Amino acid sequence: MVANSSAVDLEQRREQQQYDARVQFNEDGRRDVTAMGWCDDKLPATVTNFAAAVVAVAIVWCLLRVNTTPELMAIPGGSLASIFVLYVTGTVAGWLVGKLGGLPPLLGMMLAGIFLQNTGLYTVTGWCFHLVSTMREAALTVILIKGGLELNAGQLRQLSSVVAKLTLLPCIAEAVAAGVAAHFILPNFSLVWGLTLGFTLSAVSPAVLVPSVFRLKRLGYGEAKGINTLLIAASSLDDTVSISAFGVLLGVLFSTGSLTSKIVQGPIDVSIGIALGLVWGFILIYMPPSPWAMIYSKQGSEERNAKKSQIERSVTAKRSFLLGAGGFLAVTGSQWCGFPGAGPLACIISAFVAATGWRNRLKTQKRDNPTMSAAEDADGTEDPVVKVFECAWIGLQPVLFAFIGTDLRSELLRNGNTVFLGLVVLAFGLAIRLVVTTCSVLGAGLSRKEMLFVNIAWLPKATVQAALAPVALDIARNLGTPEDVECATQLVTIAVISILLTAPLGAFGMQLFGPRLLPKSNEQQG
Repeated sequence: MVANSSAVDLEQRREQQQYDARVQFNEDGRRDVTAMGWCDDKLPATVTNFAAAVVAVAIVWCLLRVNTTPELMAIPGGSLASIFVLYVTGTVAGWLVGKLGGLPPLLGMMLAGIFLQNTGLYTVTGWCFHLVSTMREAALTVILIKGGLELNAGQLRQLSSVVAKLTLLPCIAEAVAAGVAAHFILPNFSLVWGLTLGFTLSAVSPAVLVPSVFRLKRLGYGEAKGINTLLIAASSLDDTVSISAFGVLLGVLFSTGSLTSKIVQGPIDVSIGIALGLVWGFILIYMPPSPWAMIYSKQGSEERNAKKSQIERSVTAKRSFLLGAGGFLAVTGSQWCGFPGAGPLACIISAFVAATGWRNRLKTQKRDNPTMSAAEDADGTEDPVVKVFECAWIGLQPVLFAFIGTDLRSELLRNGNTVFLGLVVLAFGLAIRLVVTTCSVLGAGLSRKEMLFVNIAWLPKATVQAALAPVALDIARNLGTPEDVECATQLVTIAVISILLTAPLGAFGMQLFGPRLLPKSNEQQG
């Protein structure tokens, strides 16, 4: 036993010496790993990275070709081939737009979808049509869970009145303004359909806002008065308000029965969503058991340390699966049960409750057991479950943005009346939003330039619009009348237009005017 331990220690020391020989210290005192050979230089590494991506695409294509019928993989006209080509093209277009144009990658993904749809290269029929719908709902589930996981109970309790006003007032004001305008301007748009469109449009896009704000934060802009923190916190809550209201309105739209039953459908959906989210989130706090419960059931520190990493990964995988599968079931099952508004709300609440419970239990365990290795670095570290859903979101982005581009057909674009009226509705809602946003930050100690930047940052729309608009169209096709399908189609068209216009406008505006409108912190000035 002693000999084996000595051999292991010797091997570990040898590996450490080999590693130390490959590192060097930079000017800041941090260690940089040097290349071990010519294959690790920048150019060969870039080439092999590109080659790996090409090989991966080729392998997946061959797998689909070998294991499905030739009709499904025909080009053009094959449904599976269309889905595969759209995903790959959207991913590449998003990468090119982000790297070469400095724009949000989602724009390239959407343009790829619009191009393939209107050139006849995207044709999906039969069961593949339902596959696309399921993929979209999976992407929506990931967005909802990410939003719930990123909400922090402590920060919510400490929210100032400015953040609360910035979260609620502009969102609700734009939704009501756009909804009323749509009701009176768009043909056959009821007030409920108008409000559904309004809450679809009213959400700010973290996919555009957060990277731009972080870029300014690294340069020292906006830190003096905490504007960056204000915008990030309010944007997450803003999306939650929009998604929850959207779900409730869908429940009202597609409920059957008398006018009274439709009126009470909204509160019923909210009640079911809250109850389901609380129950499922509470269950996930204790199931599966926390990592330390399994680690510290082991006798002996050596065995605990050996099993620690493996057990933590296992618990993370179980939590992620249960949270994701449960959320997906809530979103799809609520539609099947006739309560479409309950699922999204339950998804957000369950993620929030579970994440809050995990954090609180970990803090309590660390306080009671200060030497507990599983919790040594608990404070300030990101929940590994959040990282799982971040990775899932990276893979599902083309599903949202490229596939929503396919809903914008050339005949809709040729119908200038629909596009023009949609722009009027969008412009009216944004105008009201700008006024209410300015009023929301009055008295917060911000200068006029800083208030102007907040308005620019509150413009971009993308993620929530791409997630919600297709859901409304899918439900209308399954449960609604032809008039509902027409309204939902117009809703998707206006949502796509809003993304194409406001996402680059907001991204460019923050990049261009951020350094001009925001003060630079003292430590960065020096």
